[in-house]
Amino acid sequence: MPSFEKYLTKVDVNKQVAIPSDFVQHLPDYEGGRTITFPVHDISGKVWENFGYYIRKGDDYPKPVFQKDWRKYVRDKHLRPGDKIIFRVEQNGANGAPIYTIAAQKKIKLLGFTIWSYV
Repeated sequence: MPSFEKYLTKVDVNKQVAIPSDFVQHLPDYEGGRTITFPVHDISGKVWENFGYYIRKGDDYPKPVFQKDWRKYVRDKHLRPGDKIIFRVEQNGANGAPIYTIAAQKKIKLLGFTIWSYV
């Protein structure tokens, strides 16, 4: 199942999160010039109906980014720079359609140990 993990930066948390360019092939078809929205399920069972991505122009090469419900997800999960997300594409067992899932982890220091906790 296709997936990627990312440690969040300040820009990721405050605006939009850049996603790996080679991961776009696993997302709904990009129609150019506008944001494509699709539902994303988090590990708590909540569905984010308007997760969106577009391909930012400029720089030396185009860069795909998540936006729209991404910002709501960040606020809801109280994410900060250094936290981690795991984004996956799974298959619906009934019809084989893609199901997009996201999970977030926060770093917790406890008794001198660092552990990651899902939020």
